[in-house]
Amino acid sequence: MNNIDEIISKVTETEQKLTADDAAKLFECSDESDIQLIKAAADKLRSNIAGDKVSYIINLNVNFTNICESVCLFCGFRRSESAHDATIINLEEFEECLHNSVKQGISEICLQGGLYSKLKIPGLKSSNLLDMYAELLEWIKSRHSHIHLHAYSPEEIDFLSIMSGKSISYILDYFKDKGLGSMPGTAAEIFDREIRSIICPKKLSTEKWKQVITTAHKRGIPSTATIMYGHIESSLHRAKHLEVLRNIQEETGAITEFIPLPFVANKTHLSGKIKPLESVDRLKMLAIARLFFRDLIPNIQASWVKQGVEETAESLDWGVNDIGGTLGDERITFEAGGNFGRNMTEEELVDIINSKNRTPVLRDTLYNYIKQPVLK
Repeated sequence: MNNIDEIISKVTETEQKLTADDAAKLFECSDESDIQLIKAAADKLRSNIAGDKVSYIINLNVNFTNICESVCLFCGFRRSESAHDATIINLEEFEECLHNSVKQGISEICLQGGLYSKLKIPGLKSSNLLDMYAELLEWIKSRHSHIHLHAYSPEEIDFLSIMSGKSISYILDYFKDKGLGSMPGTAAEIFDREIRSIICPKKLSTEKWKQVITTAHKRGIPSTATIMYGHIESSLHRAKHLEVLRNIQEETGAITEFIPLPFVANKTHLSGKIKPLESVDRLKMLAIARLFFRDLIPNIQASWVKQGVEETAESLDWGVNDIGGTLGDERITFEAGGNFGRNMTEEELVDIINSKNRTPVLRDTLYNYIKQPVLK
């Protein structure tokens, strides 16, 4: 029995937790037979946890500004204040977009933006940044109270804490009162001080990210969890990142899903400086995440916007039980050079799931199943 056999046996036979070293070895393996072992084990575990159901959500991504005072090497979305294509949300246009999205059945808005200390959103009354963020939540809720607001990353919460002088707990309580339902677990990137000092030196630390997320969880605000991989990190960096997330989930139990985000370099400062990921690398990440988290984080999501339709369908055999949402107006991956589109229809998501003879299930943000769709 080789090392990979032994590691897989820990999951499939003895139900032991994988260590970070175990996961690193899985990331590094390149033998085709070993990779097939990883795939098969993840698929079996997925079946035991989720059955044949694959979920999706009808949602809308809203980036309220692309102006950002931070500079991250991996970001193609950021614009300076003076850039000709710098944008701030137009509420009149947004209201029309919301109206159309509601007719299409959206249940969630994912709301994030750049870090801009002088942000002023025309149409909102608030004179300071913190109140403006809260008012934007309230503005949406006052028009469509049923929509779940999945908003503001740990990076944005930390930024607002610094700018306002208010504590993280105060801000989270304030936003929850104004309609915040859950948080995107973005800005995680790679939980390693040295890597972060290179790719995102101004971004919040791993310790601060953990503080914001666990504080949110303890205040009844669940979150997703992410990793951005495929740039300058090592296999062990990836594995230790998973370990941080597992430790948080063991403490709070409030991570709803894990979404590995393969790095798209095309229009970023790292373009041409790193070896692009291959499809098997992305699929293996999904499978290893399933084996590492087991049912502790029961929902593993593929990112169609970063992986495309064919690979997303293939991922359903690698431990994945969710394929994300319709998105409506995805911009961050698009601006980085992603070429798989900015939105999908419900029908297109269902087609992906049906192509693997799985059962599509519409869900809400917190993974309550709403219905099995009947589409023409």
